[in-house]
Amino acid sequence: MRVTIALPAYDEVASLERVVAEAQAVIAALSLGGDAEILVVDDGSTDGTGVLADRLASDEVRVIHHDRNRGFCGAMTTSFREARGDWVFLAAADGQTPIAELARFLAVAAEADVVVGVRETRSETIFRKTLSRGFHLLARMIFALPEREFSSAFLFRRALLDAMPFRSRPRSASLLPEILFRARRRGARLATLEVRQLPRIAGQAKGGQLSVAVLTLVELLRLGLLVRLEEARGVRRSA
Repeated sequence: MRVTIALPAYDEVASLERVVAEAQAVIAALSLGGDAEILVVDDGSTDGTGVLADRLASDEVRVIHHDRNRGFCGAMTTSFREARGDWVFLAAADGQTPIAELARFLAVAAEADVVVGVRETRSETIFRKTLSRGFHLLARMIFALPEREFSSAFLFRRALLDAMPFRSRPRSASLLPEILFRARRRGARLATLEVRQLPRIAGQAKGGQLSVAVLTLVELLRLGLLVRLEEARGVRRSA
């Protein structure tokens, strides 16, 4: 079993080295050795994140650069499409999700194809909480999702992702609910796991932009019908 620890990173120069080191320590502790990789996706950073990522690159750490910022969906799409592991553990490069949680995710994955991390507690501004609640409420309604939230860490069976087309536009935040809907329609086994959320190591939160919220709203409404039609027709990803 090979595991990819995917770390999308946009302007995370102050936290990236620490998070990569944590990921390397977890790989060693779990005795994954040559059966794991750390994939850093530099999403068009302008603060030196890309230069730092290249310095951290090794046989165990692979780096992919976007020539411009592609936003949440763009960075996650690259993470999923470029991963080489049988499992893809998606975590933030800001240090809010302890990479050590991977051990618990893998244990749950013995009986699941997707493990959704749900934060035990959240420390956010009222504005961000309001946006987040609105996003999750709308996504749950449109895609009939039972999960309380889907904005933390995830573990995916890569073969499941490889067979899916992704229709979410890059700069929106609609990809994860799209994937969860498609996974259920394809008979995948989903599980949830409560995870700790730590304060950001440094830098600024990226998820509170009103423009992203508006684009995500439009995308969720557009995808609600499109994805249902595709799944009903059995559409698979083109090679």
